[in-house]
Amino acid sequence: MIEQQAGIKFNKIGVPQPEQVIKASFRETFNQLKEVNDDVVKLFEEGADTLVEQESGNTKLALCKLLALVSGHHKQVMKARSLLSGNED
Repeated sequence: MIEQQAGIKFNKIGVPQPEQVIKASFRETFNQLKEVNDDVVKLFEEGADTLVEQESGNTKLALCKLLALVSGHHKQVMKARSLLSGNED
């Protein structure tokens, strides 16, 4: 009825899935990286080297883990939710 009276068509979408939530969180974290001052970065070089060493030289894995931690999605992947009811699994 609202669509007819307003002359518009609503897009029907379901509950956001865990992957969508995590990707949105990452985009926000990624945008905040632009705010990091170059002088501050120098203070983290030793820690970055250590982190890469701990991951057997796998820089990408070390970076992914760090981004997961900073974005707040580092414990486990959220459970999928029903598109109909929003209930988990």
